[in-house]
This record gives sequence, C-alpha cells and structure tokens, in this order.
Amino acid sequence: MTVLPRTLSPTVLLYSFVVITEFAHGLYLGQQIEPPAGYELLHWAAQLWIIGWWLHADSRKRGVAWVYDLGLFLGIAWPFVLPYYLVKTRRAKGLLVVLGFISAYFGAAIVGMIVSVMVAALMA
Repeated sequence: MTVLPRTLSPTVLLYSFVVITEFAHGLYLGQQIEPPAGYELLHWAAQLWIIGWWLHADSRKRGVAWVYDLGLFLGIAWPFVLPYYLVKTRRAKGLLVVLGFISAYFGAAIVGMIVSVMVAALMA
C-alpha cells in the first residue's frame, strides 16, 4: 500500500500536471490555434493550487515557515519563489530539481508540437 500515497504525492501530481498540460499546449501551438479560455483559466487555477499544495507539504516536511497570504504570494511570484526555495532547502540538488522541472515543461511542449505537426501532415 506504499505505492498509493507515493502516487498521490504533490510532487508526482505537479510533474504529471506539467507534462500533460504542456503537451496539450504544444498541440495547440503546433496547430497555431489559441487554447479555449476555459482551458486557460482552469490551467492557471489548477497550477497555482498544485504548486501551493506541493510547497506547503514540502515546507512542512523541511520545517520552513511561510508568509500568511501564501496564495497571493504564489500568484504573483511563483516562478521566482520556487527556484529560490529549492536552492535554499536543497543546495546544489535544488538546481537539478529546477532543471528537471524546466526540462519537463519545455520537453512536453516540444513533443506536443511535434505530434501535432505530424498528425496534421498525415491528415493532409
């Protein structure tokens, strides 16, 4: 039964979310169309929720205190806060985590674009 809690962990959910949504974003980019507004809104809200959940769980595990209004703080500055937090709490290993996140983010989008273009070429 140790697999289920690990599967539902904030880290696994965060990486899965990034890969799936950036792949979908790459599909839209490959077809040169705008994602629906509902997708953009849902993506923004879900991303902030997952990042907040991960940050809350990880900081609790490491004993790091946060500001009272973490939601506003994350909404405005999460691209800067997370790399800083990771390097502060993990030192050099934090840089590897940041690079892994960036690789998953851009890699999934690139794969999505490639798949989208290939499918369009096969359909033509």
